[in-house]
Amino acid sequence: MKRFFIFGAAAAVFAGSSSAASLSVSLVQNWTDNLFQNRYAAADAMTAAGLAWEKSFSEFGLFAGLDYSALRENSGMSLASLSGGADYLQALGDRTALYLSVAGNASLFRAEYSDFNYEGVRFAASLKSYLTPSSIFKAAAVSEFRSYRYAPFDFLSQGLSVSLDKYFSSRTTLQAELGWGYKYFFHPQTIAPEADAAGLVQPGGGGGFGCAGYGNGGYRHGGYGGGYRGGGEYAPAAEAAAGKGIQVASFQARAAQGLGERVGLRLGGIIQWNVSGENPFSTVEEFMMIENPTSDAFSWEGMGWNAQLSALLPWNVNARLGYNTTEMTFPGIESRDLEGNPLGFIREDKRSRWEISAEKDFGCWSLKLMYARIRNESNDPLFDWGGGFLSGGLQWGFDWGAK
Repeated sequence: MKRFFIFGAAAAVFAGSSSAASLSVSLVQNWTDNLFQNRYAAADAMTAAGLAWEKSFSEFGLFAGLDYSALRENSGMSLASLSGGADYLQALGDRTALYLSVAGNASLFRAEYSDFNYEGVRFAASLKSYLTPSSIFKAAAVSEFRSYRYAPFDFLSQGLSVSLDKYFSSRTTLQAELGWGYKYFFHPQTIAPEADAAGLVQPGGGGGFGCAGYGNGGYRHGGYGGGYRGGGEYAPAAEAAAGKGIQVASFQARAAQGLGERVGLRLGGIIQWNVSGENPFSTVEEFMMIENPTSDAFSWEGMGWNAQLSALLPWNVNARLGYNTTEMTFPGIESRDLEGNPLGFIREDKRSRWEISAEKDFGCWSLKLMYARIRNESNDPLFDWGGGFLSGGLQWGFDWGAK
């Protein structure tokens, strides 16, 4: 953390120059009736505050951010995040631009979930080029490294994507994108045969990530690595394993159509497949608005589609109604019954999500309200669930200095 505070002090030195700069502050209140996104629905409220700063020196820029999220009922999941870095934008002729960035980041949970604490660094590069006045080619590459307090979560990921956008005079936009990604876990955990296959997380225990600590009356389901106790301990008889990698590829297509001056429709689809490897953990779980290193774009394969209707309402209110559905298979993740016993088949989910949102811009500040309803059908009974998510917040920002 000391390195990030040094960066913040250096950034403050530049803040007084005449270059362009911006500062934004956000405050968001979230509510949900299913924080842990499983059949044992737990309601909670989260307050999230954020501060973001950017400063530009011609093609070169600096940025920093500080965020804090506090939960009312599950205070152990309260989270502070700090990030900072630099970027560079360079024109390559009249039609092409290159963007580069490097950023460091860190997240700190309270003691109960401190194994999710990490420090990391992220490198990104992107190229954007106008092939014609109505078509754009884009390519991007991202590399990220994270070091967690719980060492089996440590990973290095690589991602590449190329896309082509085409615009038509009929107010139609088409986009196609190919993506590839690789995520390498340096030292995932393996469990000796005599270890407790149900996760070694005892019913009613606090702090464990195997779902037994959620107050569900004695439920025992496999925890991360099949033998993680929580609180940073390694399970007895566990030994370090060689690194494991997951490789995925994807294809996405999108179409957007303007329907008059105030209404737009967007349709899209994705297919993602596992190229090699599988998730080294015994279960994949999600938490509302909390990053989980075992559950991300690398953990599944499948297909889905989405639709969104957007409209500019009276008083310049931007409203959106969206729906998406995805069918997912999780390579390496075996479904279990509610006692933690393997069911003999790979976990498969079908998720549907409805979302409605409205946003109003008042100049230097804006107000947004969102509600989402999710239904997740799964052949793993723990992850057969439904839940609602309500969010409302405001953002304030201003710019100063030379442009």
